[in-house]
Amino acid sequence: MAKKRRNVDVLSVNLRFIDDSHIVSFVDILNYINGREYRCDKKIFNLNMLHTNKADCYLGIIVTTQDSDIPPKRNKNTGNYSPVQINTTEEGFAYANIFLYDYRRNILLYEINRNGCFPNQLREFIYSHWNVDKDNVKFDLTFPSVVRANEYDRMLRMDRYKKISIELYNPVELQNCIAEENLSIHENILKYNIGMGIQSNANTITIEQEVLQKKYNPMGLSRSMVKGLVDAVKLNIVNKGYRLNVQKLRVEGYTSDSEDHNRCKPIDIIADSFNEHFKITDIQVHRDVQQIERKEGIENLYDKLLPEIRQLIGY
Repeated sequence: MAKKRRNVDVLSVNLRFIDDSHIVSFVDILNYINGREYRCDKKIFNLNMLHTNKADCYLGIIVTTQDSDIPPKRNKNTGNYSPVQINTTEEGFAYANIFLYDYRRNILLYEINRNGCFPNQLREFIYSHWNVDKDNVKFDLTFPSVVRANEYDRMLRMDRYKKISIELYNPVELQNCIAEENLSIHENILKYNIGMGIQSNANTITIEQEVLQKKYNPMGLSRSMVKGLVDAVKLNIVNKGYRLNVQKLRVEGYTSDSEDHNRCKPIDIIADSFNEHFKITDIQVHRDVQQIERKEGIENLYDKLLPEIRQLIGY
């Protein structure tokens, strides 16, 4: 039978605590929300941990139930529409995200399903339960993308930024990625350019800033602006399942600790990041969320990536 691709983000788990004398692990957090439910807008998320034989790993699945904004059926011959016969008080459409967490290396393989639960929604899921108990240790949780050869860290170590280039494909698909309220200046720049691309019917939009030689502009591009734009793309587009819409995320600059600190170093955050997937059977009318196939797919992907992850992490 035909197979379909399930895209997977390779993430790390970043926990920051107000008081470092009282900390918990991400494994503790997963166990805490195991079997729990969270409603977000038009969806209900349920997280359940599964068994895995992979050493140092925890496996889980998040099933999303959509019980509103359900599209109509359309007759292919007549073109007529009709409502789907569903009791929304008891039923909804189901979607799934499988994930695998290697706690020894702090690597999270997370299936991206645009109809399911994004990593930032998983964070809100966790907060909604964890923070209710006033005795629980408070923390900030993020899921940074893992970059091959630590390109993001190399970018941060640059002393002077010469150029940043962002190229985004199909802005129409990205119009709802960025929220309307409490936006940073960098998110506003991103949202404005996406909106302009939609208005002009563009297939691709480019955001680019560059400075002249050091003798004319010794400071270079603003460090906060470069980092802010990169983080805005990663948080609002890449981490929301639109990795393939980012054609380019490239920073050029100078690093004083390199062998030739006068030579401009290009860093392509996207080209050097993991772009992974597994495949499951393509079914026209589903009877379940293909949990067994998803489990096998992400475990096999983990086996494939483990040698490279060990090389990156060092063990």
